This record gives sequence, C-alpha cells and structure tokens, in this order.
Amino acid sequence: MKLAAALLLVTACLPAQAQPPIVLDGQYSARTDEMSLEIIGNRVCFAPDKAQWGRLPRPAASHAAWFCFSNDAEARRQLRVPARQADNCGWQARARIVIDTYQPYVEQGDGNDMARLASVIKVAQPNAIACE
Repeated sequence: MKLAAALLLVTACLPAQAQPPIVLDGQYSARTDEMSLEIIGNRVCFAPDKAQWGRLPRPAASHAAWFCFSNDAEARRQLRVPARQADNCGWQARARIVIDTYQPYVEQGDGNDMARLASVIKVAQPNAIACE
C-alpha cells in the first residue's frame, strides 16, 4: 500500500505528458463578474459542445465538461478576447480550437480542469456577457 501511495504522489507531481492534439467546438468565456473572479480567477475558459466531452482525457462525470487555459495570455490573444469593459461582465464567443495538453482536476474541493490552447481554427465575433 505504501508503494502505491508513493507512486500516486510521484505521478501527481510530474508535468503533463505530451498528448495528441484535440479539436473541439464550443464556447469560450472570459467572465469578469465578482463571483466568477473569486471562484475561477481572471481566466479564459472553454465549454466544449456536449457531444465532444468524450474527446477529453478525463474521468467520466455527471457534470458539464469545461476547462480554463493554462496559457491564458496566449489564449486571449488567439481568441481575440476584447479588453475588460465597465458596462458588461465579460465576453463569450463560439470557437473551434485545438488543445494539446489537458490536465483534469481530480482533487476534492474547488478547482477546474486546465488545457493548453495550441491554436484557434475559427472564432466568432464575441458577445458581451450582461451583468446580473
């Protein structure tokens, strides 16, 4: 049992392994409302279409699959996310993207999956997210 625990600890600390590219369709969001900033932080996240959840190397779950980008600044540039504005609570748009590293969050408590955006195939014009 000690060996299994030690192996689990070692593999959890290793950097993400190279993965084949994954093409996904879905919607990005860059939320700037207070609750989102508190829970997720100032990150761009992506929700793939439900039919594509099986493409992600993550444990099956009953909740929606979504992740944030580990290379946030690059993701903002490639997705052409507009700058923060006072009259809305962020931006969202449909996109087709390619990710090449996916890290599922499997711990207890708050956290989210992360992925590295490799490229953007296409992205729609962003829509402002209304503040509630």
